[in-house]
Amino acid sequence: MATESWTENYYDVDYDEPVKACQFEELPHARWILPTLYSVFFLVGLAGNVVVIVVVSRRSSRRADTFILNLAVSDLLFVMTLPLWASSLAQGGYWPFGAALCRASGFIIAVTRCASSFLMAIMSVDRYFAVIKGVKVHPLRVRSCSLVVCCSIWALSVLVGCPSLVSRHLSNTTACVDSDSPISLGFKMAVILLTFVLPFAIVLYCYSRMTKYLWNYFGSHVSASMTAGKPRRGHSWLRIVSCVVGAYCFSWLPFNALNALWVMSQLGADMPCSVRVTIYQALNAAAALAFANSCTNPLIYALLDAGFRRRAQSALPGLCLACRSILPMPGWSVPTNSATIESTSSYTDNR
Repeated sequence: MATESWTENYYDVDYDEPVKACQFEELPHARWILPTLYSVFFLVGLAGNVVVIVVVSRRSSRRADTFILNLAVSDLLFVMTLPLWASSLAQGGYWPFGAALCRASGFIIAVTRCASSFLMAIMSVDRYFAVIKGVKVHPLRVRSCSLVVCCSIWALSVLVGCPSLVSRHLSNTTACVDSDSPISLGFKMAVILLTFVLPFAIVLYCYSRMTKYLWNYFGSHVSASMTAGKPRRGHSWLRIVSCVVGAYCFSWLPFNALNALWVMSQLGADMPCSVRVTIYQALNAAAALAFANSCTNPLIYALLDAGFRRRAQSALPGLCLACRSILPMPGWSVPTNSATIESTSSYTDNR
């Protein structure tokens, strides 16, 4: 990841020329641009995901809310590590927080990456069953089954993250890095396949089938229903989930592709020095794009789900009171909302 300090020197073997080192340079202004971006992601992700957790936990009996709640928890845990990496990047890779936090932050990132990717996959499968199979699989689409699936995903994610507690360490330059042993690199490649390629394949299959199904059965009626002014709320929840899954794939695809190329170069793949330098620099930008995903889901809910906006509005006064009790600020007035606002969430109202 861009939060990892990469090995400084790699060597290109040229049988006609002496072996020379590849010099890896940072992107221009990376020492202040990336820490600034990570700080923004932390603030937006912290506030947004806390609101999602508060709003959804107030009505956690809904089956679909289980996936949203677990995804928000995963994103919240992820953003809690960003201030550490922002500080390290601002100091040129120096890690001042000690070996324990180095291993713990790597573990949290590995666990949340795996949990988020499989939650996206299972949400896609859930939407696939709802659209194509309908009531035929209704007994499987109950909240108890969702809880079991989410618990299984977290258990698998913890297992995937455990090697980070061993491979993460402080280098001679006191940078927080992963081990570059062949076993560690091979495991990293396996993690990319397990936590991104496999879930991405599941997502592509589900959405390609749903797209074909919806086009065959509803495509010819879209114009007529829109002309008649009939709301098509039955499929608005599908649009929300599609945006959430699409944002995740768009954010993490460049990073995982570049990370796979980087691991291959470390394992001895024949790559020119210029290609390795390009991959190294592109990884820093791709990591920023990937980390931005931790704060996009609350924005998607707020933009596309009117019910979520109403529920968030009703929950904000209580959240502000809780924050004020923890961090008292003189003169801070808390907004009030006397009306009880009912939810008509287009996604979370669907079981």
